Amino acid sequence: MFVLFKGYFDESYDGSAVNLFTLSCLVATGKDWFEIERAWKLQLAAKNKQLKKEGRAPISRYHASECSGRRGDFEGWSHDERDTFVCELFGVIKRSRGVHAVAYDMQLDDVCDVFPEWSKDRLETAYAVLPKFVMWTLGEDFQQMARGVSARINLFHDQTGGEGRYDPTISRAFDGQMADPNFPYKQYFHTISPKRWESCVPLQLADLVAFEWYKEADARLEARKTRKSFQALLDMEAFGIHSKSFTKEILQELREHMQSNEK
Repeated sequence: MFVLFKGYFDESYDGSAVNLFTLSCLVATGKDWFEIERAWKLQLAAKNKQLKKEGRAPISRYHASECSGRRGDFEGWSHDERDTFVCELFGVIKRSRGVHAVAYDMQLDDVCDVFPEWSKDRLETAYAVLPKFVMWTLGEDFQQMARGVSARINLFHDQTGGEGRYDPTISRAFDGQMADPNFPYKQYFHTISPKRWESCVPLQLADLVAFEWYKEADARLEARKTRKSFQALLDMEAFGIHSKSFTKEILQELREHMQSNEK
């Protein structure tokens, strides 16, 4: 007997420049995801009912960057309306039985300095490296939290780069990690596959967390204060997040470790 979990990946990065890149993964049981998805849809339906009553265009989904910038479906919204809506979505997570999250960020300028051989396609590098780190962290967390109970995770990620350009990269990263004899947590992982947001509500939650972690990482770089929305996320008792920033020093240590293993 084992408990089956589902984990959903999404990323956030800074437009065409592609330097700061974040990746989040939210994990919960299938039953918990069912309840979360139902509550999320009800929250969106309530907002659309209000918008239609006011003669305004409904939204098709929650999209973090568009909502934050009040673009697309969110064009014409006030700052207060946006912030209230996001807090209501946070409430869906707060009322859930618990979602465990992992979030990483790295600056691709630093990655390309330390690993110049990876600089040809910066996005491909991010998709090749970060999923492995996320898997490692999830494995460590499950080792501590499982307490002898067998657990397996099916992973899903949003289609990448337009029509799945980097989907094979993520698949190779997963397969490579599972084939690595030095990876001690492979018993916790089962499969990984892409999904489209239209048919996968949990990817909208992963989008929310990836974007909030991106804004938090960007705030640290610019020496700005933590956003109220991110602090609200951290304050939720039902929400746990394991996060890490890959500084240039950490990347240099990683390169030295990889070179020592090659000898």
